Amino acid sequence: MNDISPGLRARVLLEKHGFQPTHALGQNFLLDERLLSHLIDLAGVAEEDDVLEIGPGPGLMTRLLSQRVRSVTAVELDRRLKPVLSSMLEGCENVRVVYADALKADLCALSAPGARVVANLPYYITADVISRLLLRGPGYKSVAVMVQKEAAERMLSLPGDKQWCHLAAIVRYFGKVQILEEIPPEAFQPSPHVVSAFLRIDLYDQRPVRPNDEALFLRVLSAAFAMRRKTLQNNLRAAFPLSAQAAAEAIERAGLPERVRGEAVPLEGLARLADALGELLKAQL
Repeated sequence: MNDISPGLRARVLLEKHGFQPTHALGQNFLLDERLLSHLIDLAGVAEEDDVLEIGPGPGLMTRLLSQRVRSVTAVELDRRLKPVLSSMLEGCENVRVVYADALKADLCALSAPGARVVANLPYYITADVISRLLLRGPGYKSVAVMVQKEAAERMLSLPGDKQWCHLAAIVRYFGKVQILEEIPPEAFQPSPHVVSAFLRIDLYDQRPVRPNDEALFLRVLSAAFAMRRKTLQNNLRAAFPLSAQAAAEAIERAGLPERVRGEAVPLEGLARLADALGELLKAQL
């Protein structure tokens, strides 16, 4: 089978093994070799890069990546794809396939610091996977993922926008995000009912804001979006051991309006709040 193109090889192997994509697993495969090569170009990978791929499916992108980079670690949940991937990646000495749930696996152990992530994500785990990569990863260079266009637009939103959310705030804190390509439903097999977007998050060497305690800042960030109809003061009291007076004092020290809601506060304001809150919590000890 080595005399046929990788794209045709993937199709033949899926048919040979009678593989049927499962809707519950969000399996919508890209089998267009030219399109995938273009997306790999957009991902910005280079020959010295180590790549973590989440959801390789039949392994077409995996094989194409292996020809461009130093190593690929592919994490696949569906063990039914094992015979397909074994045949598809035959001869790819720099590829390792790990059969595991990307939401439970130790991604730090699977990828070295400075690796790049490339993935055609199942859309139902988009927010969880991206949050996990940014919050618990070993410090990636970039995260290039296929997501639902609507999710991509949310991640590009800003404070004050209707779509501004916890995920958008996390993405803005860790890196610069951009939509690189919109992909129509008919490019996938089977076709999803939505337009997709390939986006890339280039992680900052220096964060745009620099709180005194990053872990505390991330807790404040999470609290700010916990209950969108509540004031930031109420959300702080729910997340931290604070009296109403202490929560109000932290907000005042941060220079924020007393009745402000968390989703209305930019990252700079939340960083000031985390610093003020840290001082108050230390004083309580």
